[in-house]
Amino acid sequence: MHQRHFVYLALGFLMVGIAALASASDLAIYSGPTNAGWISIDAAKANAETIMNDGRMQGIFDSIRNFGDGEEVGYDSPLGQWVKDHTGNGQQDVIITASGTAPSALYQFPNVDPDGSNVENFIEDGNVLINVADWILYMSYEGGVRSADNGADGAANVFDIPGLSFGNRGGPQVPTPEGEKYLPSLKEFQSARPWHLEQFDGTDWEVTAFAKADDTTADPAVAVNKVYGGIIAAMWQKDAPAWAEDPDPRGIGVVEFIANWLVEQGNLTPVEPQGKAATTWGKIKDRL
Repeated sequence: MHQRHFVYLALGFLMVGIAALASASDLAIYSGPTNAGWISIDAAKANAETIMNDGRMQGIFDSIRNFGDGEEVGYDSPLGQWVKDHTGNGQQDVIITASGTAPSALYQFPNVDPDGSNVENFIEDGNVLINVADWILYMSYEGGVRSADNGADGAANVFDIPGLSFGNRGGPQVPTPEGEKYLPSLKEFQSARPWHLEQFDGTDWEVTAFAKADDTTADPAVAVNKVYGGIIAAMWQKDAPAWAEDPDPRGIGVVEFIANWLVEQGNLTPVEPQGKAATTWGKIKDRL
């Protein structure tokens, strides 16, 4: 084989390898059905579209899948299988519950698996769960019918914090310096289910508050487990079928959280744009 052809072949394999390494994270969105008093199905679907169509998300994730009604029933459902396939795969993947509900693909109700649920295994593998609207992991509306409630125990079991709760203690949530930096669209609002920050004291979780009403409540906020690196965010947990202002932060705000905070603080590796790879290959050939 001619030496130059050999070099082309070797570099071609190298570029393929680089492209494979760059495609390092996947995103799943669950967009319904919803608890309509907290977020309407139209709002959940619109927010899912906002996330999926954003160029920043397309540049971060190798694949983005939107799961809806009928795809979320049980661990062997399409959504449940996605979670299992993305647990233990050596990359940091992300699930967004844009509906605010907790389908049985993630966590079987009512608290069937208090330890070792599909979503807990996913998080303990260092992955990311982002919830908006309703109380995180509280219940499901799969099939359009309200499930038996996990209640507060859903989140408490996945966080491994007995008695964990989310609830309004009065006062609007005001953006913190972290909120102003990472979530530029964040505005002051009245949360219905903010985090109770003192409940994380002395645990393995480190919480970042993007907005606070006082020193005890926050929303939106994110927690990182200091032992296994899993990340849970609960954001804009408010009873708002349609958000009063445009744009709906439960769509664009989640994009900002991922693109700004999670890329910086997590382990996401943005996908290498094809054009950039082609430019790099062109420069290599010019030198041969």
